[in-house]
Parts: sequence; structure tokens; C-alpha cells
Amino acid sequence: MNPTESLLQQAARWHAIASGRDLSADESRSLDSWLAQNASHRLAYADICAAAFALEQTQAAAEPIRAALPTARSPRPWLRWGLAAGAPLLLVFALLAGPRVGPSWQNWNSDLYTEIGKPLSQKLADGSVLELDTDSAVRVRLSPERRDIELIRGRLAIAVAKDPNRPLHVRSGDVDAMAVGTRFVVDRGDLGTEVGVHEGIVRVTAADGKPVDLGAGQQAFVGNDSGATRVGALASNDGWTRGMLSVEQMPLAKVLAELDRYLPERIILADETHAAMPITATLPLDDPDAALRALAQTSQLSLRHIPRIAYVMR
Repeated sequence: MNPTESLLQQAARWHAIASGRDLSADESRSLDSWLAQNASHRLAYADICAAAFALEQTQAAAEPIRAALPTARSPRPWLRWGLAAGAPLLLVFALLAGPRVGPSWQNWNSDLYTEIGKPLSQKLADGSVLELDTDSAVRVRLSPERRDIELIRGRLAIAVAKDPNRPLHVRSGDVDAMAVGTRFVVDRGDLGTEVGVHEGIVRVTAADGKPVDLGAGQQAFVGNDSGATRVGALASNDGWTRGMLSVEQMPLAKVLAELDRYLPERIILADETHAAMPITATLPLDDPDAALRALAQTSQLSLRHIPRIAYVMR
């Protein structure tokens, strides 16, 4: 079974730390513990090491691959065994070097979808204007009685055409956002759904069935696990609908997560101690590679690329 994207990101973070300097004794023990937790952890780490090795192309033999692994007091024979299996590594490299795309089955079952780095603006039959962010998919159902949009993946912004007798519903998992005439954003992520209101009033109903009304300048987050609705001031903006990411004192990790939406490779922050570093910048989303380079330059960060991974390091 191929490692998940989440495991590959964890493995890539460990690889960035280990390849950048000597591990401390505590770090070495932590890495050993993480690798010992599950076979999928070891496979993910082997995948990342193999991809990094293939990129550098120092030699074709297995020994240099093993040499790229972090040195520890005790050897990891199971990892060396995994790296010595040449044929699986070729398949691994093909996986890592391949394009990052949204799930095909979600695209097939949608009415509109976007590829990575290619947002879309669409005027609907009722006059509403739908902005679909990069790597997103929706189903749209408009009838004389109802207006329904299901956010299958990603993020949307919608300017709702007024129709008091036919409210528009945006559904994201168990979350329903209802509006008559307003402008709001719905973002479906791995941890839950965020609804942000820019104009008018939106009624958000989670799985518990308790509606929460949001006004302009407010947002709500509903977690996938708890189902609880947390309301606060609008923290995100809709600059992405105009091709710009404008942030003020936003944590570095969140800025990278925004840029990550637009790039075919995953962005990994190698050292989590820098995750909260505040960033103020305006970055072009129509050229995310340039945006990432500009962010790195102005924030005194460095970049290192391997197939499907962009390391951000201090």
C-alpha cells in the first residue's frame, strides 16, 4: 500500500532535518521511535530517501541511497533492506515524481472542478457568481424550489443572487451554509469546514442541527471530529479570487498552506519551530513558484526541491 500524503509529509520533514545536519541524541531516538511505530512510516521514509537520492543522481547503486539516511547509534536493517529492493523503489520514484492531482472519482462525480493552480469563475443559471479555487470540485443543483451546491473538495467563494423564496445552500460534509443574497467563502479542509462571510448574513448548521447566524466580518469553523461550531472574527480574505494572497502577521505555516494549494509539489516546513513566524506580504497566486521564492527571500528562508516536495528551511 502506498503511504498517504500525510505520512509522506511527516517523512519529508524528518528527511529535511536529518539531511541538513547531524541529529542530536534525542532527535535520533525520536526518529527511531517514529519509524518503529508502523511499517507504513518506514515505507514513507524510504520513499522520500529514494526520491532525494534519485534527484541528486550521485550513483545508481543502493549503497549511496543507504548513505543518504541519517546516521544513528544503532543500524536500521529493515530500512536498508527496503532500500535495497530496487524494483519497488523504481515504482516509488514514479509515484513521487508523478503529477499531484485531485482524486479522479471526485472530478467524475462533480459538475465543475479545477486542477491545481487553475481557479475558475462561473456564472450560474440563477445569476449567482461562483469562484472555484484551485484543486476544488462541486456539484450544482438548481431547481424552481431549491438552490444547492455541494463542495466536494477545496474552496469556493460565491456571490449569491437574491431570491428570498429560494435560499442558496452550500453543503460541505455535514455542514450546511444557507444564504439569500450575500457573499461568502466555504473552505473544506482535512480537519473540517470553514465558512467566512464578506457581505450579508449566512446561517451555518452543523451535524448537531443547531444553526448559527454569521454576519459580515465573521467566520465559523466546524471540526470533522467534534462537530462543534467555533465562531470568530474573519481571519482569511478572498484575495485569492483576484489572484493575490495578501497576509498581515499571518503565521508562516498558514501562508505555506495557502501556497501549497497552488503548487504541484507539496510544501514542507522542515523546522516546526518557525511555524508561528509572522508574515506580512502580498504574493501572486498566478505564479506560485515565484511567490514561494519571494517569500523565502524576504523571510530569510531557503528552499530545497526533490520530486513532489519543496522543503522550506531557515
